[in-house]
Amino acid sequence: MAEEPPHKDVVIGQFTRQAEGYARLIGAMSGSDRQSAFRAIVDARPDDTMLDVCCGPGTLALDLAPFVSKVTGFDVTPAMLVQARAAQARAAQAKRDVDNVEWRQGDVYALPFEAASFSLVTCAAAFHHITDPRAAFQELVRVCRPGGRIVIRDVTPAAQKSAAYDRMEKLRDPSHIHALTPWELARLGEGSAVSAPVLRPGIAADLALDGILAASFPEVCTIAEIRAMFLEDALSGEDLLGFNARLLDGEIRVSFPQTTAKWIRC
Repeated sequence: MAEEPPHKDVVIGQFTRQAEGYARLIGAMSGSDRQSAFRAIVDARPDDTMLDVCCGPGTLALDLAPFVSKVTGFDVTPAMLVQARAAQARAAQAKRDVDNVEWRQGDVYALPFEAASFSLVTCAAAFHHITDPRAAFQELVRVCRPGGRIVIRDVTPAAQKSAAYDRMEKLRDPSHIHALTPWELARLGEGSAVSAPVLRPGIAADLALDGILAASFPEVCTIAEIRAMFLEDALSGEDLLGFNARLLDGEIRVSFPQTTAKWIRC
């Protein structure tokens, strides 16, 4: 029997296939109000040097670029960085101030930066793909300078729905590992040189399920089977999957809880 590939290879394989569709999906979730709210949480400053880890198609890095001194977007998947560079080119054509961004490719467990290189370290919508969240968090702490901020935003299902959420996401996206609950996210910094976290609960953007499935490449079931499971949950009104699936005008809509956590590097 062939060995399963390392999870890093699974992530790269999935997000290489997802890159274009994921970039469109993330673009649909963006909005000036959401950008302003996140900018206020991270406390972006004109003298900040920012690292956006697992930057994907560069949405967050480019949103914050006009408000900081320099941004480095970092991702493991080369195809995602292709999308990020394309997004940067479009932003430049739109005369947004994004000439202070560079893109780097590599491993989240071994960030290729010196200790205390950045005053702001962010990571959004990625920790549920990480096999060892605490080790990855330690790398974010290492490259953040004392007094700097570390900010993670991710989906955080309630504890009682965590297992069902994970089962569904692993069907839809084999690179999914585990969505941390708010309590698990808050504990990431225990034993690290960081303050107690400030947690901001929220709800991810309301999306059409078909838009998500268009950027999905399941391996052990079909898109139609996944849609049928969501439809069943929507019709039940019980939200057993943790996605708040609803049927609106014949369309399945989903949204899910997320949490933004901010630590100060000691």
